[in-house]
Amino acid sequence: MAHSGRLRHRDRDPGHRQADVEAPPPDHRVFRMPDAKRQDIAVCLRDIDEARRALVAQQNAANREIVRELQAAADHIFDVLNELEEIDG
Repeated sequence: MAHSGRLRHRDRDPGHRQADVEAPPPDHRVFRMPDAKRQDIAVCLRDIDEARRALVAQQNAANREIVRELQAAADHIFDVLNELEEIDG
């Protein structure tokens, strides 16, 4: 069988796909966050808290894991926001 001269998939360099993947962002980046965005995030955190309270009020044992995850997510977001470094603008 004659070879067409084209590079076959199995003949390609196996590392070529890695160049297509974006590198992870560097750690310890500092962002500016306008007060309006902070307020938007605060509203979202309140919504999460209200959803958590509604699930707790149902007193359904099946919701306990969801309630814990909602609480952990909200706490993590709050902690990240509090740890943001302020930038002199």
